[in-house]
Amino acid sequence: DLKAGINSATSVPSTYLRSPGATRPSVEHRIALSMIRAACVLACAAAFAPTRPKLAALSRTTPLSRTDAVSKLTEKEKQEKFWQGDWVCADCGYVYDKRIFGGRYFEEQTYGFKCPQCSGPRRRYAKMVGDTVGVTLDGGDGPILFWSGVGFLVTIAIGVWISNSDF
Repeated sequence: DLKAGINSATSVPSTYLRSPGATRPSVEHRIALSMIRAACVLACAAAFAPTRPKLAALSRTTPLSRTDAVSKLTEKEKQEKFWQGDWVCADCGYVYDKRIFGGRYFEEQTYGFKCPQCSGPRRRYAKMVGDTVGVTLDGGDGPILFWSGVGFLVTIAIGVWISNSDF
């Protein structure tokens, strides 16, 4: 009879599944194998998981001391030290209004500040003078464009040198 020799779950003849005379593994053996498989999967997953910063790195005092120093300034000192014009998001054009942010000057915003309109980072804000938007806090796109051009020219020069040489 053909159906007697075929395992219905896998459609593979039962002779391929177990060797003749073999017994089924015990429950303890199957649990141990399952635990080993789980440990292997967790070890592989841990190898590709992002690392968490150490607690000592989280408790550094440099940003906190800067914030504390800024908060100790009087209102008059803040007006002299900080930009009195508008800060504009270079990505979406949102104009920062310190009244919306509890009277906090833009320079007092912490590292994690995001544009409320487009979620752009703080570094994408630029000073606005009249109708002209100035440079961003990180120097704008000028250095990126400059060094991209230098890299392009170096690549072209190397290509020309290699094509004209006899290797």
